[in-house]
Amino acid sequence: MNLLSHRKRSPRLRAVVRIAGLIDLVFLLLAFFLVTTALLEPESRIAAALGGEGREQVMVPPVEVVVSTDGWTIGTRHMHTAEALGPVLAALPPGTGVVVTVRGAPSAGAIIAALREARTNGIVQVQLRSSNP
Repeated sequence: MNLLSHRKRSPRLRAVVRIAGLIDLVFLLLAFFLVTTALLEPESRIAAALGGEGREQVMVPPVEVVVSTDGWTIGTRHMHTAEALGPVLAALPPGTGVVVTVRGAPSAGAIIAALREARTNGIVQVQLRSSNP
C-alpha cells in the first residue's frame, strides 16, 4: 500500500492498493483447489475397492497355532504331522490370519512346517510369537 500526497500538500493522504499480484494469487489458489478436488476419490469408489457396497467388513481374529515338542495345536485339535495341519488351516475362513506361538523347545523344522503350511493354504497374515519367558 502506498501513501501518496497530493501536489498541494494537503493534510489528507490517499491510499493506493495495487491488486495485480492479488489477482494472480487468487487464480493460483483457484487452480490448486480445482486440481486437488478432482484427484480425491469419491467415497463410493473407496467402499467398492474395499469389497463392500456400503456393508461393514467384519474383522476376523487371528487363529493361534501352538507349536510344541509333541506337535501342533489349533484350539482343541492336536496334530502330530504337518500333513494333518494343512487341511485344518485350509478350512479357515478367507482373510483369517494365523499366529504361530512357540511353546517349550520344539524343533526348528516344526516351526517352519507351521509357517509353510499356513502360506501354502493361502493364509497371508502370519505372525510368529514365542511364549517362552
